[in-house]
Amino acid sequence: MPKFWISLKPVLSVNELVVKIGTDEGLTGVGLGTASVSVRTAAEVFRKGFGEVVMGEDPLRPERLLEKMLRYTHHPDAHRRDWPRASIVTAAAAVDNALWDIIGKASGLPLWKLLGGHEGRARTYAGGGYYRDKKDIAELTDEIRRYHEMGHRGFKMKVGQMALAEDASRVAAVREAIGPDCLLAVDVNGAWTFEEAREGVLALADFDLAWIEEPVCWREAKRSLPLLRRESPMPIAEGHGEVTVFDCLRFIETGAVDYIQFDATKFEGVTGARKLMVAAELAHIRFVPHHDPQIHAHCVAASPAGFICESHADPERDPVWFELFEGEPELEDGWLHLSDRPGYGVALNEKAMKKWGDRIC
Repeated sequence: MPKFWISLKPVLSVNELVVKIGTDEGLTGVGLGTASVSVRTAAEVFRKGFGEVVMGEDPLRPERLLEKMLRYTHHPDAHRRDWPRASIVTAAAAVDNALWDIIGKASGLPLWKLLGGHEGRARTYAGGGYYRDKKDIAELTDEIRRYHEMGHRGFKMKVGQMALAEDASRVAAVREAIGPDCLLAVDVNGAWTFEEAREGVLALADFDLAWIEEPVCWREAKRSLPLLRRESPMPIAEGHGEVTVFDCLRFIETGAVDYIQFDATKFEGVTGARKLMVAAELAHIRFVPHHDPQIHAHCVAASPAGFICESHADPERDPVWFELFEGEPELEDGWLHLSDRPGYGVALNEKAMKKWGDRIC
Protein backbone atom coordinates (compact mmCIF):
# COMPACT_ATOMS: atom_id res chain seq x y z
CA MET A 1 0.00 0.00 0.00
CA PRO A 2 1.35 3.50 -0.78
CA LYS A 3 2.40 5.60 2.18
CA PHE A 4 -0.53 7.61 3.46
CA TRP A 5 0.67 9.99 6.16
CA ILE A 6 -1.38 11.43 8.98
CA SER A 7 0.22 14.29 10.88
CA LEU A 8 2.57 12.13 12.93
CA LYS A 9 3.23 8.87 11.08
CA PRO A 10 2.51 6.85 7.95
CA VAL A 11 -0.40 4.44 7.70
CA LEU A 12 1.47 1.40 6.42
CA SER A 13 -1.32 -1.16 6.43
CA VAL A 14 -5.01 -1.70 7.05
CA ASN A 15 -5.65 -4.01 10.00
CA GLU A 16 -8.95 -5.71 10.74
CA LEU A 17 -9.59 -8.66 13.01
CA VAL A 18 -12.50 -10.60 11.51
CA VAL A 19 -14.39 -12.89 13.89
CA LYS A 20 -17.07 -15.32 12.75
CA ILE A 21 -19.34 -16.81 15.40
CA GLY A 22 -21.78 -19.64 14.71
CA THR A 23 -24.79 -20.67 16.79
CA ASP A 24 -26.36 -24.08 17.34
CA GLU A 25 -29.35 -22.80 15.34
CA GLY A 26 -27.25 -22.23 12.25
CA LEU A 27 -26.83 -18.46 12.39
CA THR A 28 -23.45 -16.82 11.75
CA GLY A 29 -22.38 -13.38 12.90
CA VAL A 30 -19.39 -11.46 11.58
CA GLY A 31 -17.63 -8.87 13.70
CA LEU A 32 -14.64 -6.59 13.16
CA GLY A 33 -11.96 -5.44 15.57
CA THR A 34 -9.27 -2.82 14.97
CA ALA A 35 -6.23 -1.62 16.88
CA SER A 36 -3.80 1.27 16.78
CA VAL A 37 -1.07 -1.23 15.97
CA SER A 38 -1.19 -4.60 14.21
CA VAL A 39 -4.20 -6.75 15.08
CA ARG A 40 -2.06 -9.88 14.83
CA THR A 41 -1.39 -9.73 18.57
CA ALA A 42 -5.12 -9.52 19.23
CA ALA A 43 -5.73 -12.43 16.90
CA GLU A 44 -3.15 -14.49 18.75
CA VAL A 45 -5.24 -14.52 21.93
CA PHE A 46 -7.68 -16.78 20.11
CA ARG A 47 -4.83 -19.25 19.53
CA LYS A 48 -4.31 -19.10 23.28
CA GLY A 49 -7.87 -19.99 24.21
CA PHE A 50 -9.79 -16.70 24.28
CA GLY A 51 -12.61 -18.27 22.28
CA GLU A 52 -13.32 -20.52 25.27
CA VAL A 53 -14.66 -17.45 27.08
CA VAL A 54 -17.50 -17.22 24.56
CA MET A 55 -18.14 -20.86 23.67
CA GLY A 56 -21.44 -22.18 25.01
CA GLU A 57 -22.78 -18.75 26.01
CA ASP A 58 -26.10 -17.29 24.86
CA PRO A 59 -25.34 -14.97 21.87
CA LEU A 60 -28.45 -12.93 22.63
CA ARG A 61 -26.92 -11.64 25.89
CA PRO A 62 -24.19 -9.27 24.70
CA GLU A 63 -24.01 -7.27 27.92
CA ARG A 64 -23.22 -10.41 29.89
CA LEU A 65 -20.62 -11.59 27.41
CA LEU A 66 -18.87 -8.23 27.08
CA GLU A 67 -18.61 -7.93 30.84
CA LYS A 68 -17.19 -11.47 31.00
CA MET A 69 -14.59 -10.76 28.31
CA LEU A 70 -13.47 -7.41 29.68
CA ARG A 71 -13.13 -8.88 33.16
CA TYR A 72 -9.92 -10.46 31.91
CA THR A 73 -8.35 -7.02 31.42
CA HIS A 74 -7.95 -6.88 35.22
CA HIS A 75 -7.66 -10.52 36.16
CA PRO A 76 -4.51 -12.60 36.87
CA ASP A 77 -5.64 -15.33 34.45
CA ALA A 78 -4.89 -12.95 31.57
CA HIS A 79 -1.23 -12.91 32.56
CA ARG A 80 -1.14 -16.65 33.06
CA ARG A 81 -2.59 -17.19 29.57
CA ASP A 82 -0.54 -14.46 27.90
CA TRP A 83 -3.52 -12.33 26.90
CA PRO A 84 -2.31 -8.68 26.72
CA ARG A 85 -4.85 -6.16 27.91
CA ALA A 86 -4.96 -4.24 24.62
CA SER A 87 -5.49 -7.47 22.71
CA ILE A 88 -8.38 -8.47 24.95
CA VAL A 89 -10.05 -5.11 24.28
CA THR A 90 -9.75 -5.57 20.50
CA ALA A 91 -10.85 -9.19 20.58
CA ALA A 92 -13.82 -8.39 22.80
CA ALA A 93 -14.95 -5.64 20.43
CA ALA A 94 -14.84 -8.01 17.46
CA VAL A 95 -16.79 -10.69 19.32
CA ASP A 96 -19.38 -8.19 20.55
CA ASN A 97 -19.90 -6.86 17.04
CA ALA A 98 -20.40 -10.41 15.76
CA LEU A 99 -23.01 -11.00 18.46
CA TRP A 100 -25.04 -8.02 17.30
CA ASP A 101 -24.98 -9.39 13.76
CA ILE A 102 -26.43 -12.61 15.18
CA ILE A 103 -29.02 -10.72 17.23
CA GLY A 104 -30.18 -8.94 14.10
CA LYS A 105 -30.42 -12.16 12.15
CA ALA A 106 -32.22 -13.95 14.99
CA SER A 107 -34.80 -11.15 15.18
CA GLY A 108 -35.01 -10.58 11.43
CA LEU A 109 -34.15 -6.91 11.90
CA PRO A 110 -31.35 -4.65 10.65
CA LEU A 111 -29.14 -3.21 13.35
CA TRP A 112 -30.34 0.35 12.76
CA LYS A 113 -33.87 -0.73 13.71
CA LEU A 114 -32.71 -2.80 16.68
CA LEU A 115 -30.85 0.20 18.09
CA GLY A 116 -33.70 2.66 17.72
CA GLY A 117 -34.76 3.01 14.09
CA HIS A 118 -34.62 6.79 13.95
CA GLU A 119 -33.69 7.01 10.27
CA GLY A 120 -33.27 4.54 7.41
CA ARG A 121 -30.14 6.21 6.13
CA ALA A 122 -26.92 7.68 7.50
CA ARG A 123 -25.03 10.73 6.37
CA THR A 124 -21.41 9.96 5.53
CA TYR A 125 -18.17 11.72 4.68
CA ALA A 126 -15.07 10.65 2.79
CA GLY A 127 -12.02 10.41 5.00
CA GLY A 128 -9.04 11.42 2.88
CA GLY A 129 -6.72 14.31 2.24
CA TYR A 130 -3.74 12.40 3.59
CA TYR A 131 -0.20 13.64 3.21
CA ARG A 132 2.11 11.93 0.73
CA ASP A 133 5.60 12.65 -0.45
CA LYS A 134 5.51 15.23 -3.26
CA LYS A 135 1.71 15.54 -3.01
CA ASP A 136 0.83 19.10 -3.95
CA ILE A 137 -2.39 21.07 -3.69
CA ALA A 138 -3.41 20.18 -7.24
CA GLU A 139 -3.26 16.46 -6.44
CA LEU A 140 -5.12 17.04 -3.18
CA THR A 141 -8.00 18.87 -4.84
CA ASP A 142 -8.17 16.30 -7.64
CA GLU A 143 -8.52 13.60 -4.96
CA ILE A 144 -11.38 15.40 -3.24
CA ARG A 145 -13.15 16.01 -6.54
CA ARG A 146 -13.00 12.25 -7.26
CA TYR A 147 -14.73 11.61 -3.96
CA HIS A 148 -17.37 14.15 -4.89
CA GLU A 149 -17.97 12.34 -8.18
CA MET A 150 -18.47 9.10 -6.22
CA GLY A 151 -21.40 10.72 -4.42
CA HIS A 152 -19.79 12.11 -1.28
CA ARG A 153 -20.87 15.51 0.01
CA GLY A 154 -18.79 15.51 3.17
CA PHE A 155 -15.00 15.39 3.40
CA LYS A 156 -12.27 15.20 6.02
CA MET A 157 -8.60 16.04 5.44
CA LYS A 158 -5.41 15.91 7.45
CA VAL A 159 -3.66 18.92 8.95
CA GLY A 160 -0.91 19.25 11.53
CA GLN A 161 2.18 17.95 9.75
CA MET A 162 3.02 21.10 7.80
CA ALA A 163 3.53 24.65 8.96
CA LEU A 164 0.21 26.22 9.86
CA ALA A 165 0.22 28.62 6.90
CA GLU A 166 0.80 25.74 4.47
CA ASP A 167 -1.98 23.69 6.01
CA ALA A 168 -4.31 26.68 5.85
CA SER A 169 -3.56 26.99 2.13
CA ARG A 170 -4.44 23.31 1.65
CA VAL A 171 -7.72 23.71 3.51
CA ALA A 172 -8.56 26.86 1.54
CA ALA A 173 -7.99 25.03 -1.75
CA VAL A 174 -10.22 22.12 -0.74
CA ARG A 175 -12.98 24.45 0.44
CA GLU A 176 -12.86 26.26 -2.89
CA ALA A 177 -12.92 22.96 -4.79
CA ILE A 178 -16.01 21.56 -3.03
CA GLY A 179 -17.91 24.82 -2.67
CA PRO A 180 -19.76 26.26 0.33
CA ASP A 181 -22.51 23.64 0.58
CA CYS A 182 -20.39 20.56 1.29
CA LEU A 183 -19.25 19.54 4.76
CA LEU A 184 -15.52 19.88 5.43
CA ALA A 185 -13.71 18.75 8.59
CA VAL A 186 -10.02 18.60 9.46
CA ASP A 187 -8.10 16.05 11.53
CA VAL A 188 -4.96 17.04 13.44
CA ASN A 189 -4.34 13.52 14.84
CA GLY A 190 -3.06 15.04 18.07
CA ALA A 191 -0.08 16.84 16.53
CA TRP A 192 -0.51 20.18 18.32
CA THR A 193 0.17 21.36 21.83
CA PHE A 194 -2.60 23.31 23.50
CA GLU A 195 -1.00 26.63 22.56
CA GLU A 196 -0.53 25.48 18.95
CA ALA A 197 -4.17 24.37 18.87
CA ARG A 198 -5.32 27.80 20.07
CA GLU A 199 -3.44 29.35 17.17
CA GLY A 200 -4.59 26.66 14.74
CA VAL A 201 -8.32 27.04 15.29
CA LEU A 202 -8.04 30.77 14.68
CA ALA A 203 -6.01 30.27 11.49
CA LEU A 204 -8.65 27.88 10.13
CA ALA A 205 -11.69 29.83 11.29
CA ASP A 206 -12.62 31.25 7.89
CA PHE A 207 -13.22 27.92 6.14
CA ASP A 208 -16.60 26.99 7.68
CA LEU A 209 -15.30 23.72 9.13
CA ALA A 210 -17.79 21.22 10.52
CA TRP A 211 -15.28 20.26 13.21
CA ILE A 212 -11.62 20.00 14.07
CA GLU A 213 -10.64 16.50 15.19
CA GLU A 214 -8.07 15.60 17.85
CA PRO A 215 -6.58 19.11 17.92
CA VAL A 216 -4.44 18.57 21.04
CA CYS A 217 -1.70 16.00 21.69
CA TRP A 218 -2.36 13.00 23.91
CA ARG A 219 -0.49 14.44 26.90
CA GLU A 220 -2.73 17.46 27.17
CA ALA A 221 -6.02 16.54 25.55
CA LYS A 222 -8.13 15.51 28.54
CA ARG A 223 -7.08 18.54 30.55
CA SER A 224 -6.98 21.10 27.75
CA LEU A 225 -9.89 20.32 25.43
CA PRO A 226 -12.53 21.92 27.68
CA LEU A 227 -10.43 25.10 27.71
CA LEU A 228 -9.97 25.04 23.95
CA ARG A 229 -13.65 24.41 23.30
CA ARG A 230 -14.62 27.55 25.20
CA GLU A 231 -12.71 29.75 22.77
CA SER A 232 -12.73 27.68 19.56
CA PRO A 233 -14.63 29.21 16.63
CA MET A 234 -15.39 25.70 15.32
CA PRO A 235 -16.74 22.49 16.90
CA ILE A 236 -14.33 19.94 18.39
CA ALA A 237 -14.49 16.16 17.88
CA GLU A 238 -12.55 13.63 19.94
CA GLY A 239 -12.82 10.12 21.37
CA HIS A 240 -11.95 7.42 18.87
CA GLY A 241 -8.40 7.14 20.16
CA GLU A 242 -9.63 5.94 23.56
CA VAL A 243 -9.95 2.32 24.62
CA THR A 244 -12.92 2.39 27.00
CA VAL A 245 -16.41 3.82 27.10
CA PHE A 246 -15.48 5.57 30.35
CA ASP A 247 -12.71 7.52 28.63
CA CYS A 248 -15.16 8.78 26.01
CA LEU A 249 -17.74 9.56 28.67
CA ARG A 250 -15.22 11.80 30.38
CA PHE A 251 -15.00 13.97 27.26
CA ILE A 252 -18.79 14.38 27.36
CA GLU A 253 -19.01 15.06 31.09
CA THR A 254 -16.26 17.68 31.12
CA GLY A 255 -17.71 19.62 28.17
CA ALA A 256 -14.63 18.90 26.07
CA VAL A 257 -16.37 18.11 22.78
CA ASP A 258 -19.16 19.14 20.46
CA TYR A 259 -19.02 15.73 18.76
CA ILE A 260 -18.08 12.52 20.53
CA GLN A 261 -16.30 9.97 18.41
CA PHE A 262 -16.26 6.32 19.26
CA ASP A 263 -15.13 3.23 17.41
CA ALA A 264 -17.16 0.09 18.02
CA THR A 265 -14.44 -1.97 16.36
CA LYS A 266 -11.73 -0.60 18.64
CA PHE A 267 -13.36 -0.87 22.05
CA GLU A 268 -16.47 -2.38 23.62
CA GLY A 269 -18.30 -3.04 20.35
CA VAL A 270 -21.89 -2.07 19.62
CA THR A 271 -22.76 -2.74 23.26
CA GLY A 272 -20.45 0.08 24.32
CA ALA A 273 -21.46 2.27 21.40
CA ARG A 274 -25.11 2.14 22.52
CA LYS A 275 -24.16 3.68 25.85
CA LEU A 276 -22.25 6.54 24.24
CA MET A 277 -25.10 7.13 21.80
CA VAL A 278 -27.48 7.66 24.72
CA ALA A 279 -24.94 9.73 26.67
CA ALA A 280 -24.49 12.04 23.68
CA GLU A 281 -28.23 12.49 23.24
CA LEU A 282 -28.78 13.28 26.92
CA ALA A 283 -25.88 15.76 26.90
CA HIS A 284 -27.36 17.50 23.83
CA ILE A 285 -24.34 16.78 21.66
CA ARG A 286 -24.03 14.50 18.64
CA PHE A 287 -21.78 11.62 17.68
CA VAL A 288 -19.60 11.03 14.62
CA PRO A 289 -18.26 7.45 14.71
CA HIS A 290 -14.85 6.55 13.37
CA HIS A 291 -14.22 4.22 10.40
CA ASP A 292 -16.09 1.00 9.41
CA PRO A 293 -19.43 2.29 8.14
CA GLN A 294 -20.57 -1.34 7.84
CA ILE A 295 -21.29 -0.98 11.55
CA HIS A 296 -21.29 2.73 12.34
CA ALA A 297 -23.82 3.76 9.69
CA HIS A 298 -26.35 1.72 11.66
CA CYS A 299 -25.49 3.63 14.84
CA VAL A 300 -25.90 7.00 13.13
CA ALA A 301 -29.20 5.97 11.58
CA ALA A 302 -30.53 4.59 14.86
CA SER A 303 -30.31 7.69 17.06
CA PRO A 304 -31.42 11.33 16.94
CA ALA A 305 -27.92 12.17 18.20
CA GLY A 306 -26.27 10.53 15.18
CA PHE A 307 -24.77 13.10 12.84
CA ILE A 308 -22.45 11.49 10.30
CA CYS A 309 -20.11 8.51 9.89
CA GLU A 310 -16.79 8.09 8.14
CA SER A 311 -16.19 6.20 4.90
CA HIS A 312 -12.87 5.81 3.15
CA ALA A 313 -13.26 6.61 -0.53
CA ASP A 314 -9.87 5.40 -1.77
CA PRO A 315 -9.62 1.60 -2.30
CA GLU A 316 -5.85 1.82 -1.85
CA ARG A 317 -6.36 3.28 1.60
CA ASP A 318 -9.17 0.95 2.66
CA PRO A 319 -9.58 -2.25 0.65
CA VAL A 320 -11.73 -3.57 3.51
CA TRP A 321 -14.66 -1.31 2.64
CA PHE A 322 -14.33 -1.96 -1.08
CA GLU A 323 -13.66 -5.70 -1.03
CA LEU A 324 -14.33 -7.44 2.27
CA PHE A 325 -18.11 -7.23 2.23
CA GLU A 326 -20.89 -7.63 -0.30
CA GLY A 327 -24.16 -5.74 -0.20
CA GLU A 328 -22.85 -2.49 1.27
CA PRO A 329 -25.28 0.43 1.65
CA GLU A 330 -25.74 2.50 -1.49
CA LEU A 331 -24.14 5.93 -1.47
CA GLU A 332 -26.24 8.71 -2.94
CA ASP A 333 -25.69 12.44 -2.58
CA GLY A 334 -23.78 12.07 0.69
CA TRP A 335 -26.04 9.47 2.31
CA LEU A 336 -25.70 5.73 2.87
CA HIS A 337 -29.09 4.11 2.36
CA LEU A 338 -29.43 1.14 4.69
CA SER A 339 -31.38 -1.95 3.75
CA ASP A 340 -33.82 -4.00 5.82
CA ARG A 341 -31.60 -7.07 5.61
CA PRO A 342 -31.06 -8.43 9.13
CA GLY A 343 -27.96 -7.69 11.18
CA TYR A 344 -25.47 -5.48 9.38
CA GLY A 345 -27.09 -6.34 6.06
CA VAL A 346 -23.78 -7.29 4.45
CA ALA A 347 -22.14 -10.62 3.65
CA LEU A 348 -18.48 -11.52 4.04
CA ASN A 349 -16.68 -11.86 0.72
CA GLU A 350 -14.85 -15.15 1.15
CA LYS A 351 -12.68 -14.51 -1.91
CA ALA A 352 -11.44 -11.29 -0.32
CA MET A 353 -10.79 -13.16 2.92
CA LYS A 354 -8.57 -15.62 1.08
CA LYS A 355 -6.83 -12.76 -0.74
CA TRP A 356 -6.17 -10.53 2.25
CA GLY A 357 -6.59 -12.61 5.38
CA ASP A 358 -4.53 -14.96 7.51
CA ARG A 359 -6.57 -17.59 9.31
CA ILE A 360 -5.78 -17.79 13.01
CA CYS A 361 -8.14 -20.48 14.22
